[in-house]
Amino acid sequence: MQLLLRGVVVGAIIGGLLYGFLIVWLHAVEWLAAPAALTLGFAILAMVGTRRNDRGAAQDAAWRAAAPDLPPVSDRAILDRAPIRRLGRPAKAPARAHARRG
Repeated sequence: MQLLLRGVVVGAIIGGLLYGFLIVWLHAVEWLAAPAALTLGFAILAMVGTRRNDRGAAQDAAWRAAAPDLPPVSDRAILDRAPIRRLGRPAKAPARAHARRG
């Protein structure tokens, strides 16, 4: 959601700047300047809003370095919500209440 919002903001700023440049400095007609600015704004929105999140890539790299045989970070949330019993994990041992003799 943050990338989409960032894409909207950046696209609106750059599109507005292009529109102002075309109208003020180049004296373009509005029916030409508006679609050109909107096209550039939507292109920037598409590029910024759909790019890969660098934070997620860093988490994936750290996860693979720590445990190369486990799935990537994006699958961890699914695994945590799955109602399965993980094999190989022993039950907690009861506390031993005996005194040390020496």
